[in-house]
Amino acid sequence: MKRMISIVDLKTGVVSIRPSDTSTLDVPVDLDRARGVASLLRSHAHYFSTTGKSVTKASFPSPLSRRVHGEECLVANLSEAMTERCSFTLSAVEPSRD
Repeated sequence: MKRMISIVDLKTGVVSIRPSDTSTLDVPVDLDRARGVASLLRSHAHYFSTTGKSVTKASFPSPLSRRVHGEECLVANLSEAMTERCSFTLSAVEPSRD
């Protein structure tokens, strides 16, 4: 049984629970946070920068379980987890409520 981890979408504030093996990406320093999205295709993240330009950078996903509570990251959208091009949303790992 996979451990489940709560995340909060930083744009909408919606809290969801994801499997610990959900793919995540580090947040690029120049990510346009108002858009708060990126896509991954063949180990390259595609996103819009703060200057409005389209950017492509090498990026390697890691599982949600490697993130710490409160950390911001880009989290894979579940509906696209098995597609060639996966989209990611700017989110934060929720603190545990133990």
